[in-house]
Amino acid sequence: MTTHNIQIRNGFRWLRALPGVALFALAACTEMMQPAAPTQPAKAYVGLFKDNAVAVVDTGTNRVLRTIPIPAGPHGLVVTRDGRKVYVSSDGASTVSVIDTATDRVVGSIEVGPTPHGLAIAPDGSKVLVSGFGANQSIIIDTATDRIVGRVPVPQPHNSAISPDGRTAYVGSQQQGATALFILDLVNNVEVGRVPLQKTPRALDISPDGKLLYFTVAGADAVQVLDTATKRVMGEIAVGASPHYPLFTPNGKSSLVVSQGPGNLEILDPSSNTRSASITVGKLPHWIAISSDGRTVYVTDEGSNDVSVVDLGSQKVTATIPVGNAPRKIAVQPGPTTAMTAFAPAVATSAEQSRESTGN
Repeated sequence: MTTHNIQIRNGFRWLRALPGVALFALAACTEMMQPAAPTQPAKAYVGLFKDNAVAVVDTGTNRVLRTIPIPAGPHGLVVTRDGRKVYVSSDGASTVSVIDTATDRVVGSIEVGPTPHGLAIAPDGSKVLVSGFGANQSIIIDTATDRIVGRVPVPQPHNSAISPDGRTAYVGSQQQGATALFILDLVNNVEVGRVPLQKTPRALDISPDGKLLYFTVAGADAVQVLDTATKRVMGEIAVGASPHYPLFTPNGKSSLVVSQGPGNLEILDPSSNTRSASITVGKLPHWIAISSDGRTVYVTDEGSNDVSVVDLGSQKVTATIPVGNAPRKIAVQPGPTTAMTAFAPAVATSAEQSRESTGN
């Protein structure tokens, strides 16, 4: 047999062995493509203002699992990006409580000064911004160490929002006679701008692309629209009476706001800055949280002591969860993510795998 023929025969042997190896590799890659199975459904955390507690809700069963006692007046409430910690400010005290979501117990308390109001968390989860109403400061907490790493003077700060890149914050100042939105540089911890307002700011949120800031003010039945590039209010969107917290959906194609007077969840279209739909929820809706996939909305109903669960696709309330007295702030743990390789679609094909009502 010639050397040439031996090489050909060895080549065919290698090719016959390849499919088994390839299929093994393809199976492994396909397994990597599958979403990481959550160990349990995401939990929602609800601040019960009159119970001085946080209710823990199983979003799979829509039932309260337990309540966690905290200092008086739970006001602001946020959850970290990894879902492991919840921060809750208590405006009847001077602390921000840290809850471990694995055990649902308070594992830390951070002294921030008197009467802390709203909390905002950076998109990457690295810092929490505390509105120190009584201290006249915005206070920055490092979530890795749970220590204060910065303070910026802001008179009577109430609620705030942080830009998608985590570098800029907008803080609503409720100082009588000088109400304004303060613009903070969170890299250098300094004020870099101010937008004077005629009315008292309530709550605010920034679009995922960072171009729009939606906020509400006391006494106006509309959501205010600020262009973050020009730092100017460019208009407003008429909604129901006494709108409170606006919240953009994760993809930015819609925004939501609660109208406390009629008890509605309003759906807004940011492309035209108009209202597109209205959904009746409970009494005196206060705050909103949304699932990671953008499909399910949770609305705290302070006046009826429950949480309304809304399906955004059908625009209907699918469940009502009794949670305790005066639910205000709410946050939901992020859902699982999908790990995929760059060539995953081709591999899959080859393997043929399938306080009061005016409050805050």
